Amino acid sequence: MKSPKASNNKAAVLVAVMTCVLGAISAIVYEREPSAPPSAPRPAPPPEAPAARRTAVPASDIAASRADFDFYLMAMTVHAAWCADGNTSRRECRTGSDRPLVIHGLWPERLEPRTYPRGCAGPRLDLDDATANELRPFMPGMQSGLHDHEWREHGTCSGLGDDAYFRATLGLARGLDAALRDTLTTHAGGEVRRADLRAAADRLHAGSGRTLTLHCRTLRDAPVHLRDRPHLVEVRQCVDDDGPGGAPGTPIDCASVNRRDQGCGESFRIARRNSDR
Repeated sequence: MKSPKASNNKAAVLVAVMTCVLGAISAIVYEREPSAPPSAPRPAPPPEAPAARRTAVPASDIAASRADFDFYLMAMTVHAAWCADGNTSRRECRTGSDRPLVIHGLWPERLEPRTYPRGCAGPRLDLDDATANELRPFMPGMQSGLHDHEWREHGTCSGLGDDAYFRATLGLARGLDAALRDTLTTHAGGEVRRADLRAAADRLHAGSGRTLTLHCRTLRDAPVHLRDRPHLVEVRQCVDDDGPGGAPGTPIDCASVNRRDQGCGESFRIARRNSDR
């Protein structure tokens, strides 16, 4: 008869063997199932491309759309005469100007009078500070927004950007100031002959007198005894559009583009500034 201890030992050995066999089978089954590859780390998202930088293009660099025209008129106002024609309360008349001629505007013109282009499509006026500072002494009407009006009404038809347009205006204004300033200042409060004013322009540049038209009228605020006498109110210069990009270039004979003096006669008066009366 077997002892219980021996039976117990045999049972224990059998359990151990069975445990090993099951472990081996389990190991075999696991190895046959292909293990999933280790998860690859998720790639970092590519850095976002920076938003395209929008560079604002100043209006000064945007050319206006050129209208159909043949030449330019450079218009200079006799400042004292304009102020004495019902404008004495205007700010630019109260502050005054040390120049007898000041800028009215630069106008694209057609050969047929009164058919000039106006109010063309174009950017709003946005002058560089340097341009505005140079323009101000020659255009006291800036105090009342004249530069904005001239750009909207005329400059936008030129095909030029606003800085280019007003720099061209300044160049012509400086030339007319140099040619006529002394004569107009000397005759302020008195009378001058049309031929003498043209001769003054010719002394600076031969033939310049023919590039000008002179415009006169009576002034409502002139002294009573002079209210029926014509006063010079504006000088205009005819200029070809043969400059770079259609800018004003060569002064031309005004008769060749159908422009004439208006209201002046052989002689006329030059208004005196309020501060000189």
